Amino acid sequence: MARKRNYPVTVWLDEKELMLLKDKISKTYFNRSDYIRKCLLGKKITVVPGIREMVIEFKKIGGNLDKITRSVNSGTSAVLGDDLKSIKEDLRAVWAKLAVVMKKI
Repeated sequence: MARKRNYPVTVWLDEKELMLLKDKISKTYFNRSDYIRKCLLGKKITVVPGIREMVIEFKKIGGNLDKITRSVNSGTSAVLGDDLKSIKEDLRAVWAKLAVVMKKI
């Protein structure tokens, strides 16, 4: 598949500017290119405190579900009630954190 964007851009920053850029990017879930592109296009960048950690937790839970699904589908194991109970508890905890984060918005 061909690249959608074919023109790299190099920008020279001093140390203070680089630290400011890194700090701003670290508060979002964007990579550097996406962040700069959104700024360039005048898109609104909303920072929700705690959302990055929640995305990481959801990805971990999703990875666990994927492993269980693959092993069940391949016939190497069966789903055990304890596995599902553990995942359900993890999801409940993350949803509770999400509720707290959403109240801050």
